[in-house]
Amino acid sequence: MHPLLGQFLEKWVWPTAPGAGGALFRRRITEEKCLKGWEVALHSSLAEIEKGLASGTDDWQRRVALGGYAGEGVQMSIKQMSAQLLSVDLTEQEKYIDLQRMRARQVWDECKHSKLHAEVLMAKGWIKDERELLQNSAAHTQPLPAYFGLSMMFPHIHPLARAAQHYFVEAIACLGIAAYIHLVDDPMTLHEHLSQRDEELMHFMEGKYKIDTYCTTPENQKPVEDTLDFLLHRLRVSL
Repeated sequence: MHPLLGQFLEKWVWPTAPGAGGALFRRRITEEKCLKGWEVALHSSLAEIEKGLASGTDDWQRRVALGGYAGEGVQMSIKQMSAQLLSVDLTEQEKYIDLQRMRARQVWDECKHSKLHAEVLMAKGWIKDERELLQNSAAHTQPLPAYFGLSMMFPHIHPLARAAQHYFVEAIACLGIAAYIHLVDDPMTLHEHLSQRDEELMHFMEGKYKIDTYCTTPENQKPVEDTLDFLLHRLRVSL
């Protein structure tokens, strides 16, 4: 196991609040499914960063910033988070109000992250202002299955299905940021990732909280496990 993953597990994954009814379920899906996916994703991030550093140019940083903007741009973030807010029926709003508050907060977080990517592109002279990105397809195209594939399906699945995405995918975001901090010393690229670190961790902890708190019955565990299986399949992780 890579030390960065080991540190993340010890600090954020394994600790459990007393009386968390879904903790054993979370432990099982972590050990059976998440660990291998996280390890694969971390090694992929490290390899991509090392390849970029060895290229002798900073064009790889431009591609990272464009990709980050595509995944966290204002338009993308508002649409994605709105779909997740709508996954809770009006009759269940009180029951899941903690989820709704966290999701509403994430709208702001993701929009802020898109500005960080735009700042890198402007600081390095690749664009003059953010408006230029409206004409750049690379700033609006990304392959992640967690967005307009799965996210648009959440209203038709279960309010807790999103917990799998938060727990699994946001952990990958945290590990990716750790990889950049570990390998890169470019000030703007560090700023781009350091400024997201605590918020991405909060998104992961949201997934952890939802699973530990709400996934106490087979009925509530099934949509989380099914969604996680879908994500692993799309990321081509064989268990």
